[in-house]
Amino acid sequence: MITTIVGERGQITIPKEYRKRLGIQPKASVELEMTENGLLIRPTVTVSLRSFSQDFIDEITSADMLKPGETEEILKTWNK
Repeated sequence: MITTIVGERGQITIPKEYRKRLGIQPKASVELEMTENGLLIRPTVTVSLRSFSQDFIDEITSADMLKPGETEEILKTWNK
């Protein structure tokens, strides 16, 4: 167990050996959870969103993977 100090703004430093073991890089997000034993800190999983080109959308549409009108609904949903 390692003890750390809480700064004036509520920040703590996760020791380097813990960051390395958990793969936590600078500016990475972590998840905080209150448990009956205290505060649990764990790395989060970040999923990047893909943007599809019109050519790719046309390819999917022509392959009958989307029903007529679904392209417009998808683009409306994603504000394109």
